[in-house]
Amino acid sequence: MKKITGILVACILVLGLSACKAELKEDAGACTIEQNGVSIRMSFDAEGDKIVKVKQESVINMEGYTDEDKAMIQESVEQMAESYSGLEGVSYNIEENGEELTEKIEMNVGDKETLKAVIKAGLLPVDDENVEKLSLEKTLEGLGSSGWTVE
Repeated sequence: MKKITGILVACILVLGLSACKAELKEDAGACTIEQNGVSIRMSFDAEGDKIVKVKQESVINMEGYTDEDKAMIQESVEQMAESYSGLEGVSYNIEENGEELTEKIEMNVGDKETLKAVIKAGLLPVDDENVEKLSLEKTLEGLGSSGWTVE
């Protein structure tokens, strides 16, 4: 009887704890900015206030740039691709469509090791290297005060 009661209590605790976990919400928050002809949209998937994925899409309109400017942009893109390559939980993609260059980045920062790696690589502007999670509320607040438009 004690064994059955113990198992029942354990099952109730497991169910109770799993019910407390926040549900994943895709695009829980987003913000945009336009700088020097580059449109950037950053969105965040979150579980409650914890950001689990950062998605960024940057679009550069190459119309009007000289060949020298385009070569410099291409070199910059290659350096960025190298910065992101080899990082577990991170994807980096570039698409060219006519006169537009679109950069897409996804970082699974819900994973502590991925979060630490992107912070250490300087790919997320976070002051504390020991941070274990990113707050959606604080991130949107910080970006808003830095000139981003919060959607």
